[in-house]
Amino acid sequence: MMAGEDKFKQFDFHLRSLSSSARDSNFVTDPASDPSLLNSVKSLCDLCRSEKSEDLIARVYPHLNRIFQRCLSSISQSQTSNGLLLLAILQFFLDFGDVVLHDADPNLRTFFKSCLSREFADPVVAEATLDFLNANKKKFSSSFPTLLPQCR
Repeated sequence: MMAGEDKFKQFDFHLRSLSSSARDSNFVTDPASDPSLLNSVKSLCDLCRSEKSEDLIARVYPHLNRIFQRCLSSISQSQTSNGLLLLAILQFFLDFGDVVLHDADPNLRTFFKSCLSREFADPVVAEATLDFLNANKKKFSSSFPTLLPQCR
C-alpha cells in the first residue's frame, strides 16, 4: 500500500507543477524555461501508463494541451528548446488520445511542419525525434498514414 501512496503523492506533486506552469503568466512566453516541467510531463505519462487510469489521464490532459499550445505560440521568441517538451506531450497525445478524445493529427502536423526545422538543429532534439518516430512507427502508419507516408 505504501508504494501506491507514494505513486499518488508523486502524481499530485507533478500535476501541481504542470498546473502551475500551464496557468503561470511567467511561462506564457517560454513554457520550456522551467527545466522541471519536462520531468513532470514524463513522470505523469509514466504514471498514467502504469496505472492505466482514465481518471488520472483525464486530469493530466487539459494541462498538457494548454502547455503544448503555449509552446507553439512562443516558439519564435523562445530562448530554450521546446523540442523535448513537445515530444513528451505528443507521446501523451498518442498514447492516451483515445481516452480523452484528442485527435493528435493537428498537433503532429504542426510539430513536423512548423517546429521541427527550428528544433531539429539541436542534436539532442534530433536524436529524441528519431527515437520518437521509431517508437511510434506502427501508430503513424495505422492511425496517421498521410502524416509521414514514407514510413510505410
